[in-house]
Amino acid sequence: MENNIVMENKIVNPIRKNEQAKELIKNSAKLISQADSEVEATKESIAKDVSRFEEIKNSLLSTTIIQGQILLEKASFVYIKPESDEPFEISLGNTNDNIKVNNISGGGFTAFILAIFAMLATAVAWIFVASTKVGVIIEPPAIPDNASIDKIMSWIGGGMTGGDGNPLFGMITIGLTALIIGVIVYKFYVSIKENKNFKVANNTFEKSQLYVDRQKESKTEMEKIDEHIKKVVSLLEDYRVLLDEQNAKLQRIIHVEGELEDNSQYHQSSLQEMQESERLMEKAEELMIIPITKNGKINENSINSLNEAITVYDYYLSKIYS
Repeated sequence: MENNIVMENKIVNPIRKNEQAKELIKNSAKLISQADSEVEATKESIAKDVSRFEEIKNSLLSTTIIQGQILLEKASFVYIKPESDEPFEISLGNTNDNIKVNNISGGGFTAFILAIFAMLATAVAWIFVASTKVGVIIEPPAIPDNASIDKIMSWIGGGMTGGDGNPLFGMITIGLTALIIGVIVYKFYVSIKENKNFKVANNTFEKSQLYVDRQKESKTEMEKIDEHIKKVVSLLEDYRVLLDEQNAKLQRIIHVEGELEDNSQYHQSSLQEMQESERLMEKAEELMIIPITKNGKINENSINSLNEAITVYDYYLSKIYS
């Protein structure tokens, strides 16, 4: 897990956890985006090759192969179309895990609001305690008179320790303690938020790595499917040439020998050409009807069909050029 090692090294750096968390989130989003882009590019390539496959499939079935069937029927040769027990499909499986990378905030604004409330609460607490000590009754929303305020502030500004007290010093005491409490609350909340962000970011990064691994596996499987489709399309193009040539031979046979009711009446070499046409047509049709994929992976039957079709094609080439 090279990425883990890299990120652990980054964690050691003397930077704030919130910055580390943002870096982790940024790297997570980058990894996911790159993996998704590669998968989408592979899907686009497959879509193009599937389109080519469908195009040549429709062309062969509607022209070359149907023409071969008609010619064989004229020669009283029974051609049985191959069938597949499985419905045809080209599926890529499920590649959408729907992982979401959320941005994180430092919590500064919320911490500031909480600090303000804490400062106000501190000031109110000072005033409440002082008012009870000096016997001043405060009835909100009414504001005490100046004399009462001086008593409260004087108690806070030294009176509570037995001295005369100073109202100005009392106000300074309230302000400083409120500020200290506010700073403590602010830093405490930000620290909690940073720790939470750091945990969330690490968890997100771990999930993103797992997601990327799954996407890579999906991409690898899709590339196998794509390569298989390319081979099938290329081989069907080769088969089209051989089948067109065989159809020309069948036309020549029928033209020269006529449409005989009993297939056995044809010349032995003519019967051999019919059998070769049948074999080529069967292999071509098998390639087109056997499902290329099964459960999002290459169908083994399609691989076997491709290998058999290649063997037959190579055999006919060797006959031609031997």
